This record gives sequence, structure tokens and C-alpha cells, in this order.
Amino acid sequence: MKVNNIFITLPLLSFFLLVLCASGLTAADDAAEITAMLRKLGENVSAFKSLKTDFIQEKDLAIFQSKIVMKGRIYLQKPGRIAWHVDEPVRYSVVITDKSIRQWDEDTDRVQEIALSGNPVFQNVLNQLTVWFSGDYISLLKDYDVRVLKKSPLVFEFTPKANNAAGKIIKNITIGLREDERYLKQIRILEVSGDSTTIIFNDTIFDAPIEGPDFEVKRRV
Repeated sequence: MKVNNIFITLPLLSFFLLVLCASGLTAADDAAEITAMLRKLGENVSAFKSLKTDFIQEKDLAIFQSKIVMKGRIYLQKPGRIAWHVDEPVRYSVVITDKSIRQWDEDTDRVQEIALSGNPVFQNVLNQLTVWFSGDYISLLKDYDVRVLKKSPLVFEFTPKANNAAGKIIKNITIGLREDERYLKQIRILEVSGDSTTIIFNDTIFDAPIEGPDFEVKRRV
């Protein structure tokens, strides 16, 4: 499997340029309740300084009726440092900081770097990922409508507002929280094309020691 573009192996990065969706709110009370829920979740998630978690990413391609499954690990260190390592079926890494995005894949064995300075597109990637993984959920309400699908455990559905370009690509995104509401359990992104991406987070550890090699884009594993 050749991996030569961060948007192939990490579709979430491109989605976070547009990100998050749902069906509309119909009552002021509903809006107030959801705002309160998102604010509380933001407080819970903002309590940690670092995080590491395993993930399983499943990409369903509607036109081919096939599924691509990837497994790996994510490391987050506040503020604004994220490492995304794919271990199966190929090894691939992306490391994002406030200065650059660096990627490596075992097929080419090359490290590529994109400076964020003067690059608003990739700066937006970092900002959106930081918002999502760090828990500033309340800021999403200005661009996305939201409804609650389930309250225990919490499941939200998001849809872009009418003036949001995300609607050209994303049909809806469903977000599932852990039982303790401290972090994400699952994200499912349904595209207008019918393709979908599901990411399941497992064995999440908060404030775990983060070592230097965890943020090396070309790892020795």
C-alpha cells in the first residue's frame, strides 16, 4: 500500500479543515441544553495536559463496497502538539506542531515537512485538530448545528450550517463519548459520496509521560 499524502492515510485531517456536523436545533431550550453539555465536556477534556490512545480507523468505500482498516496510536501534548502513528497495515506517521507538519511512510522512507508559517490551510488543520482533541467544543457552535442522539453514554450528531462549505463533502458526523465523558470513544464521518470513516479510540491514558520518540516522525519500531 503506497502512502504519499497525509490526506490519504489521515482523512480526518482534511475533514477538520471543514469539520463537524448535524441536524438542526428546533427550540431555544434544546440549544441551551446542548450548549451546557458541550461546555461541561470541554471542562472535562481540558483537565489533562497530555494523552496517548490507541485507535482503529475503518474507511468504508461505497463505490467499491470495500473497507480499509488501519491501526495505530495518537499522542497529544498541550498546547498544539499531535502525533498520529499508523502501525498497520503499513507504517506511517504525521507529527503536527505549531510550526510544521511532518510526515513519513515506509513505502518511500522519506520525511516530508510543510511549514505552517504563511500556510493558512495547514494552520487551519492544526487549529481544528487542537479544538477537537483538546476539548474546546463550545467554539464549534458558530459553524455547526448539533443534536443529541443519546444521553448515556453521550452521542452527538453534527451537520454544517447552510453557509458552511463542509456540507459539500460531509453529510453528517456522529461523535460518541466514553461513559465517564472525559474523552472521545468514537467518531463516524459520513460523506456525501456515501463513503464513511469510523475511528474508535481504545486504552486512552491521560497525563501519561510522553517521551521524545513519541513525536519523532520517522520511528525506529
